[in-house]
Amino acid sequence: MTTADDRRRSPVAALVLGWILPGAGHAYAGRWGKAALFFVLITGLLVMGLVLADGTNILPRRLWYAAQICAGGPAAALTPISQYLSTHDGPVDWADPLHEMGTLYTAVAGFLNLLVMMDAYTRLAYPHRAEEQEEETD
Repeated sequence: MTTADDRRRSPVAALVLGWILPGAGHAYAGRWGKAALFFVLITGLLVMGLVLADGTNILPRRLWYAAQICAGGPAAALTPISQYLSTHDGPVDWADPLHEMGTLYTAVAGFLNLLVMMDAYTRLAYPHRAEEQEEETD
């Protein structure tokens, strides 16, 4: 149900908050359960991907970084750690299957966060559509 408070909330603010911290856009929209779920799932996927690749797969000079940085603040915070580990732990085995899987996990986390950000945006930008969908599921 759409309230007057929802109409005053900015969809762009939800989008930006969702990039800064996965799920924060939904928290801003008042959907705390979804916010917690999205934060845990996206951040967990990002961290699991980093662990699988021994912390050496979130690097700005790699093509995958465009997808990884969509995971927002956590990916931006993990970037310097990954850069440090990739330069100080010896040569990175780019063909290692675990490294490739970790890179894929972090990229998927970024793509999922894009979907979550857009969901928070559309919930506030088009409240009548969200209301119709909730009525259909009841």
